[in-house]
Amino acid sequence: MRILILTAGFGEGHNTAARCIGEALREHDGVDVRIVDVYVETIPRFTKILQAGYGLAINKLPFLWSAIFNLLNKPGKLEATLPFAANLREALRRVVEEFQPNVIVSTYPLYAYLIRELKNRGHAASGVPFMTMVTDSTAINTSWYRGGSDTFLVADEETASALRHGGVNPETLQVLGFPVTPRLSTLTPLDAVIHGAKRILYLPSSRAAHTIAIIRKLQELPEVEITIVTGRLKALHETLAASGVVDGVRTQLVGWTDQVPELLCSHHLFIGKAGGAIVQEAMAAQCPILVSHVVPGQEEGNIEMIERHGIGRLAAHYPETIAASVEEIFAADGATWKRWKQNLRAVSKPGASRAIADYILRSAAR
Repeated sequence: MRILILTAGFGEGHNTAARCIGEALREHDGVDVRIVDVYVETIPRFTKILQAGYGLAINKLPFLWSAIFNLLNKPGKLEATLPFAANLREALRRVVEEFQPNVIVSTYPLYAYLIRELKNRGHAASGVPFMTMVTDSTAINTSWYRGGSDTFLVADEETASALRHGGVNPETLQVLGFPVTPRLSTLTPLDAVIHGAKRILYLPSSRAAHTIAIIRKLQELPEVEITIVTGRLKALHETLAASGVVDGVRTQLVGWTDQVPELLCSHHLFIGKAGGAIVQEAMAAQCPILVSHVVPGQEEGNIEMIERHGIGRLAAHYPETIAASVEEIFAADGATWKRWKQNLRAVSKPGASRAIADYILRSAAR
């Protein structure tokens, strides 16, 4: 059984979804999984420029990303760029013809349009079931479904409702959860009782000076321990390490790590941006969420979902208000935090990747 998974490195959600679905599929005997980023394989240097521009837009120029998001939401706008994507389409055709997949799964919107063009031209993609894993929640850009798909895999009923409202055939929708790493289903979340210090997991995405100011305000709170994960932000990591704000006792600094699921399960509160992948991982780990930064567009839907389920909230970006929110969350013997923990039990889906993998393999068998 051959499963082709298509992804793109614009935001963590697409790659995380592809990687975790692949992990779950590889748990089955006789399954060959190939994960492909056609952008990287076709235009690697230009892709790095595009990724840098995307990062700049979402972190430093949110008004620009908001304009791009709204433009892509309008029918015909993304479609008008397809003539310029002929090299991507041809690269995808070669991948499909070489690998000959039983099922194609996409975690990035553009591939649906490229697959549609290939099918219209009678290429190898014709007759191969095509599935789209929608990595956003609630606020769904129409570019996700205008290209069509045999199946839309979605994280929750709210996302399915948004697609139905947009005209998607309800019979093509499968609500299976967001694909987090399968090992999350083997980890044990913290109990809804706090013994000792409150442990905070902070994933900064702002300027170094602003990040340092937030850390210092959090350090003023009593009985708080902070783990800072900078990931691939090497410059930020080096600045924090040299700033003196990290003492190695109450405040720990971690660079890139593949242990984020374990960290989420061992901390009482996650603070960071409302990215689709990290929010879904926090939900699966039953770790309450305090959002410090929102990218206009898709992440606004994540905030809506967080607040609707009562599993966290948005805090103003200022260091003082973030620290005040943390103080309030743990006040009165952690009343707010305990309520969020209780609500997380109802929405946590740590086994979603395996459910998605099972569905894909059943579809392939049919």
